[in-house]
Amino acid sequence: MQTIDEVSNARAAQKKALSEYLLENEGKIEKISGRLKKSGPRDAVSDAAKLENALTTTRSEGLFLDATNKADDKAPINFLELGHRASRAVCRIVDGNRVPLGTGFLIGPGLLITNQHVLPTANDAAGGMAEFDYEEDADENALAVQRFTLQPEQLFVSSPSDNLDFAILSVAPVSREGAALNTRGWLPLDERRNKIFEGQPVIIIQHPDGQLKQICLFDSVLTFRDDQGPYLIYTTDTAEGTSGSPCFNRFWQTIALHHASMETQDRDENGRPIAMNRGIRVSSIMAALKAGDGLNNPADAQRLYRALTDPAVQKQGRPFGALPPGAPANTGGAIAAPVGTDNDPLSFERPTVVRVREPKNLLDKRKGYKTDFLGKDYKIPLPKMPDWMVTDAARLLLDPRDFELRYQHFSIVMSKMRRLAIFTAVNVDGAKLERIGRKDRDPGAPADGLVPEAAADTWYFDPRIERRYQLEPELYDATSFDFGHLVRRLDPVWGDDAKTKRMANDDTFYMTNAAPQESRFHRTRKGREINWSKLEDLVLNAAERSGLKFSVLTGPVLDPRDPVVGGIRIPTAFWKIAAFVKDRQLKAYGYLLWQDDEVRTMDLSRLEGLNLLDQEEPTPIREIARLTGLDFGPLFDADVALS
Repeated sequence: MQTIDEVSNARAAQKKALSEYLLENEGKIEKISGRLKKSGPRDAVSDAAKLENALTTTRSEGLFLDATNKADDKAPINFLELGHRASRAVCRIVDGNRVPLGTGFLIGPGLLITNQHVLPTANDAAGGMAEFDYEEDADENALAVQRFTLQPEQLFVSSPSDNLDFAILSVAPVSREGAALNTRGWLPLDERRNKIFEGQPVIIIQHPDGQLKQICLFDSVLTFRDDQGPYLIYTTDTAEGTSGSPCFNRFWQTIALHHASMETQDRDENGRPIAMNRGIRVSSIMAALKAGDGLNNPADAQRLYRALTDPAVQKQGRPFGALPPGAPANTGGAIAAPVGTDNDPLSFERPTVVRVREPKNLLDKRKGYKTDFLGKDYKIPLPKMPDWMVTDAARLLLDPRDFELRYQHFSIVMSKMRRLAIFTAVNVDGAKLERIGRKDRDPGAPADGLVPEAAADTWYFDPRIERRYQLEPELYDATSFDFGHLVRRLDPVWGDDAKTKRMANDDTFYMTNAAPQESRFHRTRKGREINWSKLEDLVLNAAERSGLKFSVLTGPVLDPRDPVVGGIRIPTAFWKIAAFVKDRQLKAYGYLLWQDDEVRTMDLSRLEGLNLLDQEEPTPIREIARLTGLDFGPLFDADVALS
C-alpha cells in the first residue's frame, strides 16, 4: 500500500495541475458565467446539448423539468430515497492499518472505482480495504462498519493520474464481519455526455479527511464542461480524502469521478471562499474502457466496459439498490477471466461481426427511394422533419448539406443522438419481388458462379456517415435484442436482373437499417399476438399478391423518455405506413406496435391480397405524426383510418 505521505504528495500534484488548468481555461469559464447570468442554465447551452441532455432523462424526470420550467430549486420527492440508495455504494479506502487514503464507490457487482493516485498499482491496492457504513444514523448512532478486502489480483484496470486518474478493481464478496457485498447495490456509469449543464447542482457523497460520510449539495454548482477534454469543474466543498468520490446531477446520475480541488481567492455573496474542484467525466472513463487506450490492461478494460454496459448492471442508470436473492455476489473475478472460459459472462458463442464496407465508394451510385414511384400524380416525399430534428440528422461526410443515405430502392435518415434511423423509406414492386435467401448477398459478384457471404448475418457500418452515429453490436450480443430490419430484407429485392436484387438484399444489412427489437416483439410472440415480423409479412404479402407498387415508410418512435438498456435508449414503439394506388386513388395504412404486452392482436390466417391490410385495424397516421414529430404530407389525406 501507499503511505499516507505518498498519497498527500499525489494530491498536491493534482492540486497544482488543477490550478494550471483553471488558469488556462479562465477565459472560457468567465464567458460561460456571463451566459449563465443572462440566460440561466437551460438556455445558456446549445440546442444540440439540450437535446442530448433530454435523452438521458427518464419519463418522470422529463415531466418534472417541463413542469418546473427554469426553476432550479425543486426536486422530486424520490430524490431523498435515491440519495440514500446512492450512499450505500460509497465507501472510504483504507490501508491495512485502517489509515484513510481516499473515497471510492461501487459501479457494478463486486466492482469498485477510485482515483489512480489513491491506488496507483495492484500491489498498492493489495492489503487494502473498502469500509462501508462509516457514518451515523438519524439518531447520531454509529453504524457497524463493514470492511471488504480489495482483490486487485482478480481485476485491476487503471489510467495514470496525469490522464484520467481512475482505478477499477475487484472487491471481496463478503465483508470481514460477514455481510454480503451484493446488498449494497452500485452506481451505474452512463457513457453518454451532457447529463448536466453549467449552473446546475453537483452533489458529492464523500469521506473528507477520512471522516464520517458526508454529503455536499448546498451552493454546489457546475461551472465548466470541458468539451475538448475529460473534465468538469464545480464549486462543491471538498477536502483531502474526497478523492475518488462520485459526483451526481440532480437526478442521481453519476456524472464524474472527483479527483482534485483547490481554494481560490474569490468569495461568494456570503463572503465565503470559493473552492474549485475537478472531476473526470464518466463518459470519458467509459470511452477509455471501450477503446482500451492508455490503460494498464486494455483487454480487461474492454471486458470491463461490456460488463458495465450490461443491461442488468445499467438498469435505469440511477443508483441500484441491491441484487435479488441468490444472485452472484461478485463478477469482478469473472470479468478478469480469459474470454471464452466458463467463468466469463461476457463470452459469446458467436459475437456479431460488423465490418466496414470496401471499397468506400461502393454505395455512391445508389439512387435511393423514389418519391414518384407510384406515379407522377401520386408523389410521396420523404417525411418532413422539424428544424430541431434536421439539426439531429447525421450528415454525409462528403456532402454535409445532405442527410439522406441512399441504398438500392430505399433511403434512411439517421439520428446522431440516438444512433438509430429517424425514418426509412422503401419502394416495393409487388410484380417483380423475388424471395432470395439471406446469403445471396454479394453485390459485386457476377450473376453466374456467385460466392455468397460466409455468414448470413454479417452486418456493415455505412462509411458515408461517422461511425459514432451508428450503434455498435455489443448491445445486441449482450441482450435478447434482435437486429431488427427497419426496411425489411425482402422489400427492396426486386428488379430486372439478379445483381440488382442481390444489391438490395445486401444493402439492408447496414447498421443504419438495424434497430434493437426484443426477440419476442420481433418474431416469437405466440397465439393471436402480432409481432413485427408478422406485420412486415402483412405488407409484403399484400404487395406480392396484388402485384401493385407500394411505398413504405418505417421507423422507431424516438421518445426522449425511452428506457435505457446498456447505455442506449431503446425505442418502445415502431411504426410503419404502407401506401399504394388503387382505382386511381392513393391509399395509406398506418400501423404502430409497442414492445410491451399492450400490442394489438390480429388473425392472419384468412387474409388475402389487399384485404391483408384492410383486416387489421390501422393506426391513424396523424397519431404516428404526433408521436414522431414527422410531417407525412399527402399521406394524411390518403389515410384509410379516417375514411
